Amino acid sequence: MDEHRSQNQPVLYWDGDCAFCRRWVERWQAASGQAVIYRTLQAAPPDVMAAAGGEPFQRIVMSCPDGSLITGAHAALAALAADQPGSSLLLRAYRILPMFRQTAEAAYHWVAGHRKWCAAMTNLLWGRETLVTSYRISGYVFPRLIGLIFVFAFLSLWSQIDGLAGSQGILPVEAHLTAVKESFTAAGRPWSAWWSVPSLLWFGSSDFMLHVWLAVGTAASVALVLGLLPAVSAFTAWICYLSFASAVPVFLNFQWDALLLEAGLLLVFYVPWSLRAPCGASDPPRAARLLVWWLLFRLMFESGVVKLYGFDATGRNAWLEGTALHCHYFTQPIPVWTSWWLAQFPAWFHLFSLIVVFAIELLGPFFIIGPRRLRMTAFWAFSLLMVLIMASGHYGFFNLLTLALCVSLVDDASWPSWLRPRFAGSAVVTAAWPARLRGKLLPWFALLMVVLTTLQLLLVLRVVRPPAIAPLLETFAPLRSANSYGLFSTMTTERPEITIEASADGRTWQPYRFRYQMAADDNHLPFLLPHMPRLDWQLWFAALEYRSSGQPPGWIMPLLGRLQEQSSPVLGLLNPDGQPDLLPSFFRLRLDLLTFTPSEMRAATGRMWKATPLPGYTIEGHLQR
Repeated sequence: MDEHRSQNQPVLYWDGDCAFCRRWVERWQAASGQAVIYRTLQAAPPDVMAAAGGEPFQRIVMSCPDGSLITGAHAALAALAADQPGSSLLLRAYRILPMFRQTAEAAYHWVAGHRKWCAAMTNLLWGRETLVTSYRISGYVFPRLIGLIFVFAFLSLWSQIDGLAGSQGILPVEAHLTAVKESFTAAGRPWSAWWSVPSLLWFGSSDFMLHVWLAVGTAASVALVLGLLPAVSAFTAWICYLSFASAVPVFLNFQWDALLLEAGLLLVFYVPWSLRAPCGASDPPRAARLLVWWLLFRLMFESGVVKLYGFDATGRNAWLEGTALHCHYFTQPIPVWTSWWLAQFPAWFHLFSLIVVFAIELLGPFFIIGPRRLRMTAFWAFSLLMVLIMASGHYGFFNLLTLALCVSLVDDASWPSWLRPRFAGSAVVTAAWPARLRGKLLPWFALLMVVLTTLQLLLVLRVVRPPAIAPLLETFAPLRSANSYGLFSTMTTERPEITIEASADGRTWQPYRFRYQMAADDNHLPFLLPHMPRLDWQLWFAALEYRSSGQPPGWIMPLLGRLQEQSSPVLGLLNPDGQPDLLPSFFRLRLDLLTFTPSEMRAATGRMWKATPLPGYTIEGHLQR
């Protein structure tokens, strides 16, 4: 009997001459801490050596506190479960389920018989480090990146809110909230309006209060960047952004808005519930980290899956045909100046790029749950894809947000060596009631998020039908924080562009020029990162709807009304040099098809765009004052 052995401590005996065993025992020992004593079989008692199969040793052996011996997979699972609640489920399955027990022992026997090959695979997939690593650095950096993106999002919206949803804006938010409340009151459920549109704007939606709520959200985001009251700051930023996404749905109903809301809500449980988030206490709870990884998995995987089902009205799928990127660069909502150059690459380059996109989006997500090197491969692949997308088009803060999510994959051992010492201190363990409360709430929050988002994933995979799960999803849908993702499921193969023209007499027409809308004579395609011009983006959707249905979307008429009134907030969203010098009484909408000019035509004319009018889509009308 070991003199230093506690009465309740098991002893795990392993082959000290096996380098492969040594690496994994070191990992187990780091995980189980003082709950298990580790000894080599070379110095074990005779009965233990016999249980191991004699020399050369065939299996590990655990001497239990009651004196019994267990071997092989049973011993490995018992060692892992000694101080890890999650692993205890596997041990319980081993003891209860005969099929699981047989499978585990067969797997253990195979590994024991192929140690050299398994050692080579360990080096390939884990590298030199197999110990369970911490995530203090990414736990410190990731929340601050999300906070910075919140700052960008609030400031970008702040510069546009008066024109979009102010009292003199296109769709005044006060009128929208009043209509929602009247609708639910008429149905006898007046308080349901608060859940249908969860928003702080119910407490005030005047022009002044819109700026107040944006100021509160921005201040909370800055506090999150600084690590001040991180959980409170994350929740405040989330609820403020949700308030605008719910109350101004036409202009804040994009996937990056949904992604920011979901990431912001997860961040509430990811960061410490304390006054500050110091370096040494930034390792997030495992469940919270896995929720962030699950979000990144779904974001990338669903983006690939939707392309497989992306058939247009004619039955064509440009992604599966391999032609999607032939037209992507000029049909995307807001191209940048590099888009024209990328469009000039040969067909083989576009096909190769498409294959790479499918590989990253459909295979890369499964690397997230793999060993360290596979996880880092996913990090670099996702990051490269996001950088290339940012270099070829404009999607606001969407790609920055995805890059921030990728940072959560990086463990401490993968960061530069000069950075690690700053985070090497022991995490602060606190028994304060906020920390205890987070510990109690996190499992239930994680369960709810996993259920909701898994159902969303099953919908994307078309495994379940919407009516079967709609009641549950619709209950939490107003929070906009458990979503499905996937941009460009159906690739648009042409670019209709809507032009709004005004006239005082119905005969002479002058166009309105928007700041970032594409125009045939405009070669100025700047990078806007991280600003998101929401009216210009919606004009792209408006042109597609006009082209497909023959009618522009409903918000176009309020826009024309504000233009006729010469509303200063709305005119502030337009190009200052592109506004008609008249008092409009008549408006005309027309469509043109825009394509990039080939290199020869651009060299001859200097123009990047070629426009083809669509006269069948022209609408003229007189607005009464």
